[in-house]
Amino acid sequence: MFQISYSKGLRWEVEISASKNASLPIVAANYILDNQVNLTNKPQIVDLKVLEEIFQEWKSKSKDFFDLTMEKATKIRTSILLIPYGLNKYGSVKFIGSGWCNIWKRPLDTFDDALNKAWITISNDEFKEYKVTGKPKRNIMLQEFSVTATEALITYLAFLPNIDYTINIYQVATEPHVKNVIDFLNNAWADITLNIDHSITLKPSKINIKNQDFKIISDYIEAGTYFAIWAWADDTEITLKNVNVDDLSSMYNIAEKIGINFKIIDKSTITVNSFNKKNYQWTKFETRIFPWFPTDLQSIFGTLLTQANWRSKIFETLFEWRFSYLTELENLWADIEVLNPHQVLVIWPTKLTWNYVTSTDLRWWWAMVLAGIMAKWTTNIMNENIILRGYDKIMEKLQNIWVNIKKLDE
Repeated sequence: MFQISYSKGLRWEVEISASKNASLPIVAANYILDNQVNLTNKPQIVDLKVLEEIFQEWKSKSKDFFDLTMEKATKIRTSILLIPYGLNKYGSVKFIGSGWCNIWKRPLDTFDDALNKAWITISNDEFKEYKVTGKPKRNIMLQEFSVTATEALITYLAFLPNIDYTINIYQVATEPHVKNVIDFLNNAWADITLNIDHSITLKPSKINIKNQDFKIISDYIEAGTYFAIWAWADDTEITLKNVNVDDLSSMYNIAEKIGINFKIIDKSTITVNSFNKKNYQWTKFETRIFPWFPTDLQSIFGTLLTQANWRSKIFETLFEWRFSYLTELENLWADIEVLNPHQVLVIWPTKLTWNYVTSTDLRWWWAMVLAGIMAKWTTNIMNENIILRGYDKIMEKLQNIWVNIKKLDE
């Protein structure tokens, strides 16, 4: 359990870590390369540690197929990113299922459909089996803008042997971490082009690594998370470093409407303060695929808006259960009105007070951190293992800028 007390006057700077959402597919893709690239800045997060453990434990045990039927594979959703490795090296993968944050079940329909069109047969018996049975189609249309399906498909296709034609993939995701995966694959001599119309042009090629070192992009969701904290903790001024500032354009738009003071110093540095907090105004925003406002920042900004004047409206278009954190905010005396599963009102500035709260979602947990910093007295946040899954050096970073936080033994 984490315990957070009201914190103000936060100062100094925070260095943003490498992206969780980029590091996981890149580490999985790296296994396909016989001479693996040195990833110079992998974040120290639980999800990545578990992914690496799954690979190392079962690589030696797999013979006729790559075995992903262990219980550990159910703990993280991104275990499915090892399926392209298994298909490339073994031609067959057996899979039991994957875990997820509690924001919706997120079935694998789009993921499976994408691999089907690459001529992977998928059968269900005791376990789900993916098996290479032919050459991929020349034109593949994804069912939706799925990040995981896009990353897995291009990882599988990039180095397929005996394919002498170009493959066009349509309706692909274009998030910064998807672009970083493409950069990683192209560094190994893949021939992949991401087009402005949400399509990818790919021609399978032979592996020939250009640079032995590769740097994962910084985490724009982490940057947006800390941005929100500094904007709302009383009497606070902070510098964010190692930020890909262009990735957060939708957030800047919302921040300006609210009245947050921030300044983009250069392409990797932002300063933000809360000195205009008493004048913060209501706003409305909706989450959509990149470059729109990211769903992963919705709960953070929803918490932030409990301190804004008048009624703010949030429209969550992607995940119904993203609003589950609102129950915990109400336990801290926030004033929330749920209009329907996708729309809520956050009403007036409210004085949050202490309580015990919990989370079953990585981003929801950070919303509770922000609430704890703003709430009077002390807030106890249970289920602390959630936050360790995806944020690097959280205790060190928060304590370094004077947040009153500590981990308690339960």
